[in-house]
Amino acid sequence: MSRQDELGMLRIILEEQYERHSTQLALLARQARQAPGDEGDLAAASALTAASRRALGDIARALHYLEQGRYGTCERCHCDIPIEQLAIRPAAQFCTTCQPEAPHLSGS
Repeated sequence: MSRQDELGMLRIILEEQYERHSTQLALLARQARQAPGDEGDLAAASALTAASRRALGDIARALHYLEQGRYGTCERCHCDIPIEQLAIRPAAQFCTTCQPEAPHLSGS
């Protein structure tokens, strides 16, 4: 299978993920309107909403890059990101060599 074929398969995954996160955001918004919960419920819903919005942004960027023919290219070194890495994290922007260190989160 060619890289273009593999990227085409990843496009389908990205589109499915975009749809799933869009649906999740709509459900969270409806749930918040129908049944305001306690502070714990609100915090959890807020965290889920923020995570879905971030994911939608990442996925939208990846789909945009697919349209431009830049998808799967490291933003730092401009080499191809391995298909295996994209399959695990389709919205990846960097190859494993250039991937910035994740910030250390306190309490995690």
